[in-house]
Amino acid sequence: MWLTEKMRNLAKSSPAGKVADVIGDESLQTDSEYRNVAQVGPWGILWKAPMSAQTILVDTNLGKTSIGAVQTEKNLEPGELLLFSQGGAQIYLKNNGEIVLNGQVFAAKKE
Repeated sequence: MWLTEKMRNLAKSSPAGKVADVIGDESLQTDSEYRNVAQVGPWGILWKAPMSAQTILVDTNLGKTSIGAVQTEKNLEPGELLLFSQGGAQIYLKNNGEIVLNGQVFAAKKE
């Protein structure tokens, strides 16, 4: 009973994932270095976190897996989407229906 309670308390205090720094191609660093880490995301979107980005590292049946990147504030409103690359390309879907593609605004069609 004592051991079960100890294990339950340890599981509660231990986070499900850790923030990790990207230190190389498929290599992440927390208190240890992890190599060949799979990066997962929504179906149809392929991504690779750039050097010095921070990702969330969790244990899965694939081993250590990066499930996303820690985002910096981009002044988005709730419900908006910004897709961007390290090189500066951007697709911004705004709540008002506009699409901003690399700074060029495409207005929503009037119905």
